Amino acid sequence: MDPYKYLNIRFNPDGSLTRNGAARLLPPAPAGEPVDGVNGPARRIVHSNDAPLNDANGTTVRLFVPSGPCVGADGGGRLPLVLYFHGGGYVLFRAASEPFHNTCTALAATIPAVVASVDYRLAPEHRLPAAFEDAADAVRWVRSYAAGCRPLFLMGSHAGASIAFRAALAAVDEGVELRGLILNQPHHGGVKRTAAEESSVDDRVLPLPANDLLWELALPLGADRDHEYCNPETMLAGVDAARLRRLPPCLVLGRMKDPPRDRQRTLVEALQKAGVTVEAKLDGAGYHAMELFKEDRAAEFIAQVTDFVRRHTGAGSDVHAGRSRL
Repeated sequence: MDPYKYLNIRFNPDGSLTRNGAARLLPPAPAGEPVDGVNGPARRIVHSNDAPLNDANGTTVRLFVPSGPCVGADGGGRLPLVLYFHGGGYVLFRAASEPFHNTCTALAATIPAVVASVDYRLAPEHRLPAAFEDAADAVRWVRSYAAGCRPLFLMGSHAGASIAFRAALAAVDEGVELRGLILNQPHHGGVKRTAAEESSVDDRVLPLPANDLLWELALPLGADRDHEYCNPETMLAGVDAARLRRLPPCLVLGRMKDPPRDRQRTLVEALQKAGVTVEAKLDGAGYHAMELFKEDRAAEFIAQVTDFVRRHTGAGSDVHAGRSRL
C-alpha cells in the first residue's frame, strides 16, 4: 500500500506536509453549545474559547467550560481541570479537529470538568521534541493560570497519551500537584516488531506502512524507531524509578486490536514495577481510536474517564508531586 495515499497527505520539497484529508476544524463556541452528558447526566451548555499558550511558537489552548449547576467531585464548587492532548501520530489533527473537539465537549459535560485541549505543533514541520516542549509550556500555563483553583489531571489519546506522559514528568519535576494521569491507547513503536505490529500490515485503522510513515515524519531526522521518543523501553531507561514513583495514579486504556498494544503493556509493567498506582484496562473491544467514530465505544470511553476523575478528585484521594496546589 502507499501510506501517503492512505493518510491522504503529500510531502512537499520544503519539508512541509499537505494534509488533504484533514478532519473538519470547528470554531470555538464562546456562546456555548448544547452537549448531552454520557450515560445519565443532563444536557449542559459547554462554552469554548481559544487562549494563547506560546506566541512565539503559535500554540494555543482550547478551553471547554460547562455551565449550569455543577458540583465538583470534591463536594464543592471546584470542577477538576483536565489538560488534554489530542492524537494523530504527531502529524495529523488539531485541537479544533471535529473528533477531538467533540471528545472534549463530552468530557466537560459528563464529568463535569474544565477541559484544556492543547493545540501543539505538528511534525514534520516541527519534529519531536517540539510537541513535548509545547506540553511543558502547557504545564507552566496551567500552573500560572489555574493555581489554587482546582484539581488537575493530565490526559492524552494515542500519540497525545505519550505527550501527556512526558507532560506529567515535567509537572512532577516542577512540583505541580497532579490528581491523575490518563493514557488512552498510548502510541509507541520500535525497530524490532512486536507480534501485534507484525499482524497489523493490513490493519483497518493503523496499517503498519502508515504507522511507519508517521514515525518517519515525526522523529528527528536520522533517528530510527528505537529512539526514546518512540520506543518505551528506551524512554523508560532514561527515567529513574524514583522519578516515576512521583507520578500520580494512572489510568491506561487499550484495545485488543490496537497495533501498539504490546508496547502499552511494556509501559504499564514498568510503571507498576516502579510503584506507580496503575489501573490498566487494555482489553477494550475493537481497533485503534474506535471511540472517535463508534458511538458505543465513545460512551464506554467517556464513562471510564469520568469514573476515574471523579474517584480521584475527592478531598480524600491521594495526591502527588508537590507543593503547588491547583
